[in-house]
Amino acid sequence: MKSAVNLIPGFVILLMSSILVACSEGDDYASPPEIRILMPFDGKAYGYGDTIHLQAELNHYKTIQYARVSMVSVNNVLVLPALNFNVNESNYLLTASISLDDPQMDDGTYYVQVRAGDGESEIAESVKVQYSALEKALVSVLSVGKLSSSAYVVSDFPLDGQPYELFRFQGDYSGAAVSSVNRQLYTAGRINGNLQAWNLAENRVDWTVQTIVNPPLVSFYHLWSDENEVFISDRDGYIRGYTAEGLVSFRSQPFPDGKFTGFVRLRNWLIAVYEPFNGVLSELVVFNYPGGTVFRKFQFQGKVVHLNPDDNEGVLIFVNGDGASTVFHYAVTENTMVKLRTFPFHDISKVTGPSGGNCFIASGNELWWYRPATGSTVRYLTFDEIRAVQYDALSGRVFVAAGNSIESYRVPDQASIATVAVQGETADLLLLYNR
Repeated sequence: MKSAVNLIPGFVILLMSSILVACSEGDDYASPPEIRILMPFDGKAYGYGDTIHLQAELNHYKTIQYARVSMVSVNNVLVLPALNFNVNESNYLLTASISLDDPQMDDGTYYVQVRAGDGESEIAESVKVQYSALEKALVSVLSVGKLSSSAYVVSDFPLDGQPYELFRFQGDYSGAAVSSVNRQLYTAGRINGNLQAWNLAENRVDWTVQTIVNPPLVSFYHLWSDENEVFISDRDGYIRGYTAEGLVSFRSQPFPDGKFTGFVRLRNWLIAVYEPFNGVLSELVVFNYPGGTVFRKFQFQGKVVHLNPDDNEGVLIFVNGDGASTVFHYAVTENTMVKLRTFPFHDISKVTGPSGGNCFIASGNELWWYRPATGSTVRYLTFDEIRAVQYDALSGRVFVAAGNSIESYRVPDQASIATVAVQGETADLLLLYNR
C-alpha cells in the first residue's frame, strides 16, 4: 500500500513536465529584430535650428518590414512628425535626419526613438538628447487701422524690416487678439463683423464664426487669446474658446442678463468680468477650466479696464469708478479683493502689462509708468492723443500709437527711437513673437 502511494508524486511530476514541454513546443513567440543606435550618442546636446543625424543598425533572422524614427518627450509624447521607412531586408543600416525647426519646442530632455518590426513582432530602442529652445523674442508689431466705418487694414511693422500691409477686412470692429504660437490673428466685430482667424503666414482666413445679424444686436463683446486658444464672449451670455483649428474647446455656463467684458486664463481657471444689463455692481466670475462651471464669484463697483494674472493665484484688476482709477489684487482661493493703489489720474483708457515688473497706463493724452512691486507711479510721456499702447518686457520697449504714427521708446529713455506712419486711425496694437 505504501509503495503505491509513493508512486503518485512521481507520476504527477512526470505529467506536469509533459504538459510544459507540449506547451513550449506549441508557443508562437517570435523574437523581435535587434536595434543598435550608432548616432547620436546618449546625452548629446542640440539647439533650435540644429539637425539630428541618426544611424542605427537593424538585424533580424528574417525580413524586417518597417522602421520608424520619432522624437518623443519624457512622457513618450510625439513632439515632431515621425519618419517612416520601408525596409524589407534582414540587415539594414538606417539613416535619418531630424530637423529641430519647431520654434514652439521647449527646453528639456527628449528621446530619439527607433522602432522596427517584422509584421509579427516589434521592438523600440532610444537615446536621450538635451534640447535648448529658441530664445523668445519680439518679431514685429501688428496694427489694426480703421479706414472707414466698415473697412479695416492690418499692417505688420517688423523690428528689422520695412512695414507692409497684411490684409483688409469689412464690417464693424469689437477687438483683436494674436497667438504667436498658432501664427494667427483674431478679429471680431460687434454687430456685422465675424470672428475670423487669420493665418499670418499665408494671409488668409483659417476659419470663421458668423455673427447673428437678425435682429441686429451685438454678437461679440470681448476677444482674448492665451496663445493656445482664443476666447470670445457673445450675446447669449457665453464665453467660448476655440482651438487653432476652429474647434470649440471651452464653453462657460451662460449669464444671459449681461455681458462679459474681459477675461484671462490663470492655471485651471478662466477669470471673467461680468457686467449685468440692469444692475449697479459688476462681478468677477471664476470658471473652472476646461469644464466651464462656476468656481467663485465676487461683486464690486466700477468698470474694469484691464486684467492681468500674477504668480500669487490671482489677478491685478484696473478699475475706473467714482472719479478715481484704482488697481486691485483679487485672490482666487481666498475670494478677496485688496486695493493696491489709487492712481493720481482720474481715468484709465488703456493698460499694457504688468510685464517684467513694468506697467504702462494711458490716461487722456498722458502715458504713466506704474511698477506694482513698489507702487511707484510717474508720468512718463505726453502725446496729443493715445490710441493704443503695448509694452514688450523682452526688449524693454513701449510702443504708442499716437496720431497717424507708431512711436517706440526704450524704457527708461523718453526719446523716441523709431517712428513709422500708419494707415487710418489705429484701433489696436498687438505684439508678435517668434514663439
